[in-house]
Amino acid sequence: QIEELILRELALAPHYVLELTREGRLDCLTVRVEARGAPDVGAGRALQQRIKALIGVTAEVEVVTPGAVERSQGKAKRVIDKRG
Repeated sequence: QIEELILRELALAPHYVLELTREGRLDCLTVRVEARGAPDVGAGRALQQRIKALIGVTAEVEVVTPGAVERSQGKAKRVIDKRG
């Protein structure tokens, strides 16, 4: 569902990773997504609001420069779980 929302935003590229961390007892989600050009904070905020409205999850969104999200050979690894 998050990929679908990213693809709707023209300022964002389809390269992203979802990072799960834990702060105390709460799980936290960070979406790190590449911009198509210069990083656009507005596109990140819009994605953050859409994720909350349509999926019901609060996520931190980081819009990074093109090429900043690691590419993998073969099947893409989209989720990084750092919760231990």
